Amino acid sequence: MENETKKDNTANYVDMAVHSGVAPIEVRYSGIYDCYNKTPIAYKSFTYINSVIDGVIPPEKYCFAADGTDTGIKLAERNIINAMKMIDRLENAGRNVRFVTARCPAVLAERDDMYEFVHSLIKRQDFHKPEKLCLEFPQSLLYGDKEKVRVGMLNMKLLKVMTMMTGCGEDDCPVTPLMSIPVDSVLLSPAITSLTDSRTGSSNAAAFITLIKDFDIKIYADGVCGDGQITSLLRLDCSGYIPSPGYKGVAVHGKLRMTADEAEAEKEENG
Repeated sequence: MENETKKDNTANYVDMAVHSGVAPIEVRYSGIYDCYNKTPIAYKSFTYINSVIDGVIPPEKYCFAADGTDTGIKLAERNIINAMKMIDRLENAGRNVRFVTARCPAVLAERDDMYEFVHSLIKRQDFHKPEKLCLEFPQSLLYGDKEKVRVGMLNMKLLKVMTMMTGCGEDDCPVTPLMSIPVDSVLLSPAITSLTDSRTGSSNAAAFITLIKDFDIKIYADGVCGDGQITSLLRLDCSGYIPSPGYKGVAVHGKLRMTADEAEAEKEENG
């Protein structure tokens, strides 16, 4: 009961922040890097809430509370708009990235009007690069009505909008629903990434990655700690990686939570 009350209060605080007169949102970006040349190929966005109660709240602290509420949908709308603006900004700066993510709650994928919801935002922003917009869903995407979610993902393909599921390989992430839910890519959990160069776990990680790839899903890895893991991911034909805060190696990466200016300043070529 106490947890439910805390969840409701957190959702209320987030809602207050979204509707306050103070700019409620600050977006940061993590680079997603190529396994071969270690240069940035995409960006994962993180939306921080400037709370009227608790100051700056990272997404890890509010998503669980907000995802099942109307506030979660309102945040998704802002996230999608911010991602489109960032894509346009990178394009204007001569940057050629594959995509920028916009985090969305899993409930959005079950809505009958998901196509209209996303399409209206694209039209409102006069956005012309939908293929570079990637809607990012948590692994709870796989818990809901599978047919509705499947249709939602197919509708995004009609809009040429990409989809990604994070948390792939976490203890609470089922795998078999991915056979019928056509996300474009998944982000491996750091726990799976850590096994890719392990003496005892590398074969299991390779089998897991091969299984997901057999569903015609691209794989990005989260939490890379060293160059051995990058080499293993390259060998397994993974599409990219996000470094861990504890990364040690020769590759040069941007900050884990960059400002838009810092992300724009990154280079796509070595040297």
